[in-house]
Amino acid sequence: MNDREFFNNLASKWDEICNHDDKKLREIINLSNIRENSKILDVGTGTGVLVKYLLECSPIVIKAVDLSENMIEVAKSKYNNDNVEFIVSDIMDFHEGEFEYIFLYSVYPHFIDKDKLFLHLHKLLNINGKIVIAHSESKERINNIHKKNDSVKDHMLPSVEVTSNIMSKYFEVEKSIDNEDMYYISAVKR
Repeated sequence: MNDREFFNNLASKWDEICNHDDKKLREIINLSNIRENSKILDVGTGTGVLVKYLLECSPIVIKAVDLSENMIEVAKSKYNNDNVEFIVSDIMDFHEGEFEYIFLYSVYPHFIDKDKLFLHLHKLLNINGKIVIAHSESKERINNIHKKNDSVKDHMLPSVEVTSNIMSKYFEVEKSIDNEDMYYISAVKR
């Protein structure tokens, strides 16, 4: 089963089986220092979990991209806002626009070639734009969940040190957190 099929099969029950702590999501947004009137790309938006919090930052636009059409359908059913555009696409095939912020919330382990991912995202980010990778669970918890499912057992979340080393080829890493509560890295394109 490929990633698209895996997430399509889970879309209808995703919000029930995944815990997304409101307090942690607000902390992720606060750590990111989002300016008003920004253009934001939400990579692997899934059911749009992060969209609610991004909208509170008064963006010009949020482009919420996911390869699963079923996840996008669930996300669309939750939001009726002209500032949000939901797009079914593999992010590696997405080339629309330049953004001040790119978020990868709860999706990063599913990219096998992380160097190729960052090279691509670098092209979509404005100068001084920020990329944020975040999970509202610990690296250990995410990896334990993935190990139990054959479809994603190889989709491991690396340490922030490993990710920072890859990112630093393209971005200037500014913040990182890797503890029992969350995983967070932000970096800026210079």
